[in-house]
Amino acid sequence: MNRGGAFVLIGAGSTVFTPGLLTDLARAAAFDDITVRLVDVAPEAAETMAAVGRRIAAQYGSHMRVEAVHDRREALRGAQFVTTTIAVGSAAGWRRDLEVPERFGIRQTVGDSVGPGGVLRALRHVPEIVAIGRDIADVAPDAILFNYSNPLTANVRAVTRETGIRAVGLCHGTMHTKSALARALEVPEQEITTTFGGLNHLSWLMDIRTADQDLYPRLRELVEAQAGGADAPSDWSEGPHAPVSADLMRTFGLYPAPGDRHVAEFFADHLGPAGAGELPWGLQAGLDATREYIGEKSRLWDELRELADGDRPVPPPSDQEAERLVAMATAIRTGRTHVELAVNLPNHGLIGNLPETAVVEVPAAVGADGVRGVSVGDLPAGIAAVLTARALQQELVVDAALRGDRTLAIQALVLDPLVPDRATATAILDAAVAEDPTTLRAGTEHGLATV
Repeated sequence: MNRGGAFVLIGAGSTVFTPGLLTDLARAAAFDDITVRLVDVAPEAAETMAAVGRRIAAQYGSHMRVEAVHDRREALRGAQFVTTTIAVGSAAGWRRDLEVPERFGIRQTVGDSVGPGGVLRALRHVPEIVAIGRDIADVAPDAILFNYSNPLTANVRAVTRETGIRAVGLCHGTMHTKSALARALEVPEQEITTTFGGLNHLSWLMDIRTADQDLYPRLRELVEAQAGGADAPSDWSEGPHAPVSADLMRTFGLYPAPGDRHVAEFFADHLGPAGAGELPWGLQAGLDATREYIGEKSRLWDELRELADGDRPVPPPSDQEAERLVAMATAIRTGRTHVELAVNLPNHGLIGNLPETAVVEVPAAVGADGVRGVSVGDLPAGIAAVLTARALQQELVVDAALRGDRTLAIQALVLDPLVPDRATATAILDAAVAEDPTTLRAGTEHGLATV
């Protein structure tokens, strides 16, 4: 077993993920000797989280050391694992990614991965993720980067293409979809095996079964029985009752993950230009949830400061996403094999009929040699066509972000199904740049401030 070493979290001000990660590291025997270094553009955020981490370590009897480090390159020295949860522009930037397109008739449900909001977010995030990757390549070339920052696909594509470091994108979406389907099918989740393949936030259930039964026929029956159309009362979350996901299954033959509020943004016929009243397909609740999540950051910080000061008890473990990361890191650190439901990696044949350059979401085997994607073969032709178009658009987004190229940025927006024409694409980009000039800028040598 490797001893010592450092686990570096860049973007430590993440109000939900960071406490979850610190809790799961403190509970994992393989990391009893680790040094956790927290980096954030806001020094107070890193210091607060470090104090939270020390309280968590004491609560679980862990010897892990938790410290705030304000120089990113210094923090990376000796790192074995690096995690990025940055949000360039913070909550205000995410809010603009929803509000700017809305002025031009486009309403989104999340706006952090695809749609015009996803393009704007990529223009801000890609240069910074690449700058972090270059620091890793220079200071800690043997480290593995686990990126959670959205847009996940564009970020992982950019950092692997430009720096050559080992980088993996992680998202909890398929995990939640698997859990929801298990509940709907009334089968214990631990008895179900699933295979997902696709792109992040549009990953398709290729197989679902128990040891002795193919569950897909039963899932199709549930979809037909439970899911309504655009005007039916519905729940926007995961499961066969979700109307957009059900409609996509009727169209393409497979069930998509991770829930309507994400998959709808890939298709103009489910989430097109805004009309009067609420969003169709039960999606208004998804948009409301996004706005609520953005707005609750202040309250969460008040609670974290109380926790850091000892005025609030250490909460019980709750963040499954951090638990997945720690399980993978434990497998790498100890050499014990771990099978992961879904990771995001450069394709290299993992999905046979998607571009080699695409970053795909597939299962993985994790061990001493790192994270190895598992090939899932080909996807149905219609699904491959949708994903290929999206992967090629994201390649344009990466190029636009790294070059600061206005023409490429407009092309990327025009190619998004939610954007009706070039005039709208141009207006969105101009408005976003006017409000935040860092939306489009050339060069990644030094990176921008992140939170």
